[in-house]
Amino acid sequence: MPLAALVSMLAALPLLGGLIRGEGWWGPAVVLMVAVTLVSALYRLTGRTSFPVPFLQLVVAALLFTPILTPGTGFLGVVPTSATVERAWVLFEQGVNSINTSTPPIPTTTGLQLIVALTFLVFMMTADFLAVTARCPGMVGGLVLALIVVPLAVNGAGLSWAQAAVCAAGYVSLLATDMWVRGREWGVRVPDGHTPGSRFAAGAAQLGTVVVAASVAILLALSLPLMVPSLRTDAVHTMADGVEFGASGSVTTTHPLVSLRRDLAASSDRTVLTYRSDAEAPDYLRTYVLDEFGGENWTMSPVHTGRDSALGNPLPLPPGWSRDSAASVTTEVTMASDAPGTEFLPLPYPARSVDVTGDWYVDPDTLMVFSTDTPPSGFGFTVESAENNPEARDLADAGQPTGLSGDLLDLPSDLDGRVQELTDSLTADADSAYGRALALQDFFTGGDFTYDLSPPAVPNGADPLSHFLLDDRVGYCEQFAGAMAVMARQADIPARVAVGYTAGQQRGDGQWSVSVGDAHAWPELYFEGSGWVRFEPTPASSQGQGTASVPEYAGGDGVPEGTPDSAPSPSDSPEPSQSPEDDPSASPSEAASPTPEEDEEESGDSGASASEDGAGSGAAPWWPVAAGLLGGLLLLAAPALVRSVIRWSRRAAVASGGVAAAHTAWRELRDTCLDLGVEWTLTESPRATAARLGTVRPDGTSLPSEAHAAVWRLALAEEAARYAPDPGDVHHTDGARIAADLATARSGAHGTATRGDRWRALLLPRSLAPWHRPRTAAEAVPATA
Repeated sequence: MPLAALVSMLAALPLLGGLIRGEGWWGPAVVLMVAVTLVSALYRLTGRTSFPVPFLQLVVAALLFTPILTPGTGFLGVVPTSATVERAWVLFEQGVNSINTSTPPIPTTTGLQLIVALTFLVFMMTADFLAVTARCPGMVGGLVLALIVVPLAVNGAGLSWAQAAVCAAGYVSLLATDMWVRGREWGVRVPDGHTPGSRFAAGAAQLGTVVVAASVAILLALSLPLMVPSLRTDAVHTMADGVEFGASGSVTTTHPLVSLRRDLAASSDRTVLTYRSDAEAPDYLRTYVLDEFGGENWTMSPVHTGRDSALGNPLPLPPGWSRDSAASVTTEVTMASDAPGTEFLPLPYPARSVDVTGDWYVDPDTLMVFSTDTPPSGFGFTVESAENNPEARDLADAGQPTGLSGDLLDLPSDLDGRVQELTDSLTADADSAYGRALALQDFFTGGDFTYDLSPPAVPNGADPLSHFLLDDRVGYCEQFAGAMAVMARQADIPARVAVGYTAGQQRGDGQWSVSVGDAHAWPELYFEGSGWVRFEPTPASSQGQGTASVPEYAGGDGVPEGTPDSAPSPSDSPEPSQSPEDDPSASPSEAASPTPEEDEEESGDSGASASEDGAGSGAAPWWPVAAGLLGGLLLLAAPALVRSVIRWSRRAAVASGGVAAAHTAWRELRDTCLDLGVEWTLTESPRATAARLGTVRPDGTSLPSEAHAAVWRLALAEEAARYAPDPGDVHHTDGARIAADLATARSGAHGTATRGDRWRALLLPRSLAPWHRPRTAAEAVPATA
C-alpha cells in the first residue's frame, strides 16, 4: 500500500507541468516522496505499531532536504541547522514572490522547487496515513482534487487529457491495490469454477465489467461538457481571475537602448536628476534590465501589473541574495523639472524599500519599480538599498547557480561560432566563474577597444556582435555591455544587461548630479550567494565613459589564490582581422583562434597546475568518488541491514512474552526458513510445519535434535497463542523461553544450510521480497504428520 500511495502522488505531479517552465522542478519532490515511502514500507515490515512512521518520515526528509535544497548549511552536510532554516525561509519567500507576481508558466527556481517539494512531501505523508494507517484510500482523492484545482484556477488553458488521464490512473491504481490487499486478507479465495474454462470465463466477465464501467465513465466525462454549455468554459479560472489571484496586465515602454542612444547622442550636460546619498561612493542608478538576447539586440521581458506586484515595503528579496548583514544606504532622488517623465525609477541595486507617491509596481526578478502612469515632472522619492559590494573570495567560491532558471543562459543557436571560440580562448586559464568574468572584463578594458559614440556602420550582411568583437572593436557602452553579457553566458555565467545612469558628479555635502551624458549600460552577472553583481567592460577614460567606474570586487585586487589576476593580456588575446591590403589571407577566425601548438601548450600548463594544487578544473575532486563508493556499498548492504533491523525490532516483542511473543517468534522462524530457501506453507498447522522441518531432507541433512525440539516448542506456543482460551496461562508463551528456543532453532537451521544458502540469506534475504512470501492457494495442500 505505501508504494501504491506513492504511485498516486507521482501521477499527480504532471498536473503542475503547464504552470512551471524549465526542467528539474519536480526532482526534489520525487526524491523526498520516494524516501518517506521507503521509510513507511520498510518500517511496516516489522509488524509493529504505525505510530512512529510520520516521525521517522520527518527525520529522513529533513536529512535529505538539507543537501538537496540548502546545500552547505547543514552539520556534516545533512543535519539541519539554524542556517538551514534561514536559507530555506529566504528561498521560500523568493518562491512565493515568483508565484504571486509571475504569469504561468513560472520559471524554475530553487525557491519554486522548495515549495513544490514541501507541498508534495506533506501530501505524500498524508496519503500514506490515509491509505495505509487509516485504511481509507478513497480519501486520497481529496488530495488529488486539491492539486487538480490549482491549474484550473490559475491557468486558462486548464488541463490536457494526458495530465488528467495519468492522474486518474494513479488514483485508480491505489484503489485497486487496496481492494486486492483486502481480498488477500480474507484468506483462501473460493475458485470461480472447477475447470480451467469456467475460471477463464469468470475472469473475462470480471474484466469486461471493469472495461464497461470505465468506458461509461470516460464517455460521460467527455460528453457532459458538450451538453452543458457552462462546463465548456474555463469557469473555475474565470471565477478566480481578479478575485483571489488578482488581475494583471503587461507593461510596455520605449526600448531602453533606443533611449540610451538618444541620450548619448545628444552629448548634453542637461541635468536629469539630483540625489543625496549617505554612501561615500554611490553605486549606479539602474532603470531597466534587459534579459533576452535575440541575436542583435538585448530586450526586456514584459513586466506585469496587478495586486500581487503592487509596490510595498520591504521589496522582494533579490534572487540569490544571502548577505543579510549588508549595510543600508539611503538615497533621496529628485527628478529635474525639465526632464521628461519616466515610468521606471532609477534605483541603486538592490533596493529594499521605496517611498514614492502614486501607483507603482515592482518586478520581483529584477526589482525594477515602474508605473503605468506618467509621473509629474520634478517629483522625488526616497530609496533604501543594500550595499552591493561582495568580497572577491565570495565570488570566487560561489557554487553552481541554483536560484535561477536556465533562461538566463539562453542564446540564439545561430550565433557566429567564432564568438564562442573567442570566449573559450579568453577563459581557458580561469578555474572559476569569477575568474572567467574577470578575464572577459579585462579583455574589453585592456586597450584593444576604442570608445566612440559614433562607431562605424556595420557592413551589409555582417553580424554586429562578431563585427564588433573581431573586426573594428569600436563602440560605446551598449556594445561593450551587450557583448560581455553574451560571452558570459557562453562561459556558463548567467548574465543580463542593465541600463540606467552612472553615479554622476559630486556637488558637495553628499549631493550628486546626474546628467544626460551619464546614461550608461553595463552587464550584471549572477553568483550564488551574492546575487546579481555589476561589472564594467566599458573603458573609463577621456576616450571612454568618463563617469564609469570598475567595482572594487571586479578590479582584480584581493583575488583569492588560484584565480587568475587578470585575463590574457591584450597582446595574447585575438587581434582584429587585418585589412586585405595588409594580409589578404588573414581572417577573423584565424585571429580569434590559437594555433594548435599554443593550444597544446596552454592545455599542458593548465593540467600541470591542476595536478600540483589538486583543486584545478582538470582535477577530479575525491569526494564524488568516495561518495559513489560509499553509496554503492550501502546499496549492496541495504537488504542485510533492513533484515537486521527487522530481526532486532522483534526482540522486544519476544522478550515481553504472551501472545505477541509467540506470534513474533513464529514469524521470525518463518522468515529464517525463507531466507535459507526452506519451504514454508501457510496451509500447514504449526505442528505439521514443525514435523516437516525435522524430517531428513533430500540432501541427507536434518535439524539437530535440540533445534528440532525448540521448533516444536515454538509451534506449541504459536498454537496456544492462536487457540488457547487464555494463552497467558500456557507455559509455552513465556518470553525468556521463547527467545531461547528461537535462538536455538535459528542456529540449527543455519547449521544445516549450505554455505551458499547462508551467504544468500545474509546478502539477499528472500523474506523481504513479497513474491517469495508464502501465499494461500486455492486448493488445500495435504499436511504431513
